[in-house]
Amino acid sequence: SQEKKKQNFLTVKKPAVIMAGPIITGYTVKISNYRWDQSGKFVKIYIILTGVHQVLTENVQVHFTERSLYLLAKNLNGKSYSMIKNNLLKPISTESN
Repeated sequence: SQEKKKQNFLTVKKPAVIMAGPIITGYTVKISNYRWDQSGKFVKIYIILTGVHQVLTENVQVHFTERSLYLLAKNLNGKSYSMIKNNLLKPISTESN
């Protein structure tokens, strides 16, 4: 009957959709070569990562806390690059970054 077909249709389970995220390859290199510029109110950090403009935007992440920063660039030339700076001298504003 129509009602039975409708019930069977509603009980058929669809396979789960699997979304693949970016694949992280290689290993993580600690960024130790950087420059900075500071004024009374601001600090700018300059890091050169050749080819970083070619990676997906979501593969470059920066996280701030009041006294730390963490940078991670994933899947850049077969490696990931990270920089962690903890215990900064003065608190930073995490709202305007």
